[in-house]
Amino acid sequence: MDLIKEPILYNDPLLRIQVRSFHSKAICQHGWHFHPQVEIIAVRSGTMEIHTPAEVYHLRAGDVLLLGSCQPHLDLRKPNEVVDYVVLQFELEAFIDSNMLPFLHLFQESLLPLAKLNILFKENLELRQQFYSTVIELQQEHEQMQRGYELAINYLVKKCIFLLIRYDHKGLFEHNLSMNYAKLKLVFEYVEANLSDKITVEQACFLVNFSYTYFLKYFKQTMGMTFTDYVIHRRIKHAERLLLTEDLSIAQIAEQVGLPNLSHFYKLFNRVHQCSPKSFKDAIVARANVTIEGGSRMMTTE
Repeated sequence: MDLIKEPILYNDPLLRIQVRSFHSKAICQHGWHFHPQVEIIAVRSGTMEIHTPAEVYHLRAGDVLLLGSCQPHLDLRKPNEVVDYVVLQFELEAFIDSNMLPFLHLFQESLLPLAKLNILFKENLELRQQFYSTVIELQQEHEQMQRGYELAINYLVKKCIFLLIRYDHKGLFEHNLSMNYAKLKLVFEYVEANLSDKITVEQACFLVNFSYTYFLKYFKQTMGMTFTDYVIHRRIKHAERLLLTEDLSIAQIAEQVGLPNLSHFYKLFNRVHQCSPKSFKDAIVARANVTIEGGSRMMTTE
């Protein structure tokens, strides 16, 4: 089969999620394709099929489907039948805060392909209904873009994660849970306490009493990302907070997040956000101003 990597263009680069609604009678909206983002499909009306190399999912109104990162899939519909459905595509890590790190390793697909969680929707009506309602609410928040919609989208993505964990009565996450996450907690605390300083693999190994090679393998298997990528992720998250809450120059922020080489800081920030730190800050501030002005006008008219 011809397999195409679908480019995902975020509706809002700062949210790292693409939200789309389809009202289509095309037999095939896309050929075989994949993308690094997790995908959720919710069917509002009509019927459709989603094919993966291992499964064929028959979906109808009220059904939801979860597809993991880089999962090849193909969507098909009956000739001349209109299907109304919502598609969410997002980077899971972008919605994981530091207080959610204990749950990130549950979703590492080297241990549990996310598509295996679809059995939960099939066997649990309450989960399916709640998950479907959450996806539709998220789509409506994105479409209407009312004041604070960004917070709503962030919350609703996390609610989807919560629902999967809460309703896993089949114990699908058990293998992932068996990993010794408690050991890595020491590493997370070390990283958070030293974001402005040098962070070394050697010190992380010392904290958990692992050899250098075993630690790197263990961390990647548990967290789904390398230790280096994790540290970069936390440094950039810290930079985001400083950009929005402190009156500091970009050079000062780079220094405070442990990336004193300014060109390297710009490169890493752009890798995460596809924009410069200044553009990131300007976009957030501009959006906040629009929201505040809109709220003020509403209060005036009332």
